[in-house]
Amino acid sequence: MSVCLCRRPGAYCNSSLRCGVSVAPPHAFYAMNIVPAKTFDIPEIMDIERTSFIPQIQERQKTFEERLSAFPQGFLLLQDASDQTVLKNGKAVTAGYFCSEILQALPAGDNFFELGHSALKNHHSDGIVLYVSSFALYPEYRGQKLAQPFFKECLKNLCSAFPQIKTVLLLVNEEWTGARHIYRKLRFTEIRTIKAFFPSLHKDTADGIVMSAPAALFSEQAL
Repeated sequence: MSVCLCRRPGAYCNSSLRCGVSVAPPHAFYAMNIVPAKTFDIPEIMDIERTSFIPQIQERQKTFEERLSAFPQGFLLLQDASDQTVLKNGKAVTAGYFCSEILQALPAGDNFFELGHSALKNHHSDGIVLYVSSFALYPEYRGQKLAQPFFKECLKNLCSAFPQIKTVLLLVNEEWTGARHIYRKLRFTEIRTIKAFFPSLHKDTADGIVMSAPAALFSEQAL
């Protein structure tokens, strides 16, 4: 696995955003690269969005474009660079995305978490809270033990690159048991519930669960 915040294959960017060599973990993640999203990746990101979420909660293309503009360092892609994939497609292919923004403080109210909130208005590069606004993989890449290391690696790079960050924050649907399992394994804890936040395929609505973890858990020194 390679992590490259300058999109140079086979390298990663450390906390000072200089490139270095990465080490491959002993599982399927070894064939994956983490690279920064670019504007030409938006169509594929939108395809992942459509295959990952029900229509009522899918973000608009404009929202993703704004996130990329506001905080490009916080918008990362997981690429499948396995020999089989490259031989079949002639290139590495995108398997998932991770996007985030940095906030000045923990949101005081629930309105912040509304679908399509403005990253340009809320992102502050000198803030202390990293908010993970969205995270998804294509269906064919789920169940392969890729989601947790991808998520964790993104947090490691961002928390190391922006050492003033103290807290990582996210919102998850109560029905997304797989995602909640990943977050709990990474030592996120539930800090509040937003009642009837999400539409649901199984009942009228589902609660949104706000979770947080200390950023120190994900710094290069801690991992």
